[in-house]
Amino acid sequence: MSKEYKAGDRAFTKVGRNLVEVRVNAKAENGWTVETRSGKTLTVKSLKSRDGETAAATAAPKAAKPKAVKPAATSPEKGLSLLNAAAAVLEQSDEPLAVRAMIEKAKESGLWTPKGGKTPEQTLYSAIIREIKDKGDASRFRKAGRGLFASVR
Repeated sequence: MSKEYKAGDRAFTKVGRNLVEVRVNAKAENGWTVETRSGKTLTVKSLKSRDGETAAATAAPKAAKPKAVKPAATSPEKGLSLLNAAAAVLEQSDEPLAVRAMIEKAKESGLWTPKGGKTPEQTLYSAIIREIKDKGDASRFRKAGRGLFASVR
């Protein structure tokens, strides 16, 4: 049996994962208007008393909807990361390449497909510089000039 609340009653409601004590101000269209201890006014759908008895905003129980069955998701074949694709492109190239040229060759050869990022050139440049800095002599890349990179063979 659900309890009816009136203005001034103390009750509890869920806010996120927390159970918060509130003071009931009035019955609202979709629940109750309540005030928290910090003075915030909220509209909540359900209230609980100290003993755990729940009062819901709607008295009529909702009919359970049948859940839609999702088709089994097939995971697409993962390609190379942009950094690995750039390393492969540089290994095949005889000359140093700019970042934009590496990306174009990786797309043309099918090694990498764009995922929707706005600045893949900047991302690749940063990743190459970071690998050179972090791995030092073990890096797959070397700086061959301003904006140009070559493979370490």
